[in-house]
Amino acid sequence: MNIPLAAAILVGAVAIACLLMLAIRRLGTRDVFLADTTRGAGVYGVAGTGFAVLLAFVVLVAFEQFNDAKDGAQAESDAVIELFRDAAFFDRADRTRMQADLVCYARAVVEQEWPAMREGNGDPLPVVERWAVDLQAVYQRLPVRTPREEVVFANVLELRTARIDARRERLSQAEQTVTSPVWFILIVGALVSIGFVLLFIDRRGEAFLAQAALISTVTVIVVAGLLLVWFLDHPYEDQAGSIKPEEMRRAIDVMETEQPGLNLPCTSAGEAQQA
Repeated sequence: MNIPLAAAILVGAVAIACLLMLAIRRLGTRDVFLADTTRGAGVYGVAGTGFAVLLAFVVLVAFEQFNDAKDGAQAESDAVIELFRDAAFFDRADRTRMQADLVCYARAVVEQEWPAMREGNGDPLPVVERWAVDLQAVYQRLPVRTPREEVVFANVLELRTARIDARRERLSQAEQTVTSPVWFILIVGALVSIGFVLLFIDRRGEAFLAQAALISTVTVIVVAGLLLVWFLDHPYEDQAGSIKPEEMRRAIDVMETEQPGLNLPCTSAGEAQQA
C-alpha cells in the first residue's frame, strides 16, 4: 500500500467531513437537527452495524484471496526449485534442457507475467507458456529405465502438477475479486455512515471541536476500511506490503548458483533468443 497516499486520502476525507460540519453549523437555520438523539442513535446503530458487517465480510473475502495469491506464488517457486534439482537424476542432455527451461520460465514469470498482473491481467502470457510447453516436451521424452528413475519421474509429474496449479492460483488473483456492485454498496454505506453523524449537530450544547472529533473518528474508520479492501483486492501492486516476485527471484538465484554457466536459450527477461 502507498502509505503517504493512504494518509493523504484519510486526511482529505476528515477535512471534507469537518468542513461540511462547520458549514452546516454556520449556515444552518436550526440549532439542533435531531431532537430525539436516543432514537437517532438507535437508527445509526442499525445502519452502522449493517455497514460494519458488510465491510468485515468483504475484508475477509479479500484477505483470503490475498493469502491464496501469496501461497500460490510461494508454491510455484518451490516447485520450480524442486523440478530443477530432480533433473539431476536424468541424462545430461535432458537434464540441461530441463534446467535451462526452468530458469527461463522463472525469468519470464518475474519480468513478463508479474508486470502484467500488476495491471490486472490474469491471462497466461505466451512467453511463459512457451517455456511450459518446452518443459512438457522434455517430460514426455524422459527415459525411465531404473527403479530410481521411476520414483524421480513420478515426483517430477507431481511437481509439474503443483507448479501448474500454483501458477493458475497466482494468475486468478490478478483480477479484482470485489466487483463494481460491491464497491457501489460499500461507498453508499460509507457515505450514509459518515453523513448520518451530521444529524447530531448541536450548536448550543456542544463545541465544534467535540463534534469534529466525533465525525473525524467515524470518517477515519470508514475510509480506512475501504482503503484496506482496495489494498487486499490489488495484491500485486508495486507498493509496500504487496505480493512481489521475491520468491521466484530467490528460485532463480538458487538455480543459477547450483548450476553456474548453464547455457540458457533466453534473455534476462525470459524471452527466447533468436537462433
